[in-house]
Amino acid sequence: MPDMPRSILVVDDEERVRELLLEYLGEFDEFELRGAASGEEALELLRQRPAELSVVDMRLPGMNGANFIEAAAAAGLCRRFLAHTGSVDFSLTPALLRLGMAKEDVFFKPVDAAEVLQRIREILMEEER
Repeated sequence: MPDMPRSILVVDDEERVRELLLEYLGEFDEFELRGAASGEEALELLRQRPAELSVVDMRLPGMNGANFIEAAAAAGLCRRFLAHTGSVDFSLTPALLRLGMAKEDVFFKPVDAAEVLQRIREILMEEER
């Protein structure tokens, strides 16, 4: 385990969903957690302190999740992303695939927080190698 907790950002405009995911992930004392209600707010938080991974709702007001991911990656503010969405017809765009996202990085609502945690741990372990 690294000395500093790994920084995770949860971006979801549904406060209840965002807070439940943050609360669940917080139970494990493995991460520094922050939450944002919009892509714009999330970018501002990342400018203050980059994150290693962001869990992003794809349907956000204003800047959508895909645009947020592309902007955060282009600015070097976050390296890895998980998508969560209520849209059953969602598929990764070519731009998101180029950023290294895979089908294992997409979760459909209602999100199983334990599965999200497992994927976060897998990604962060890959990053340590």
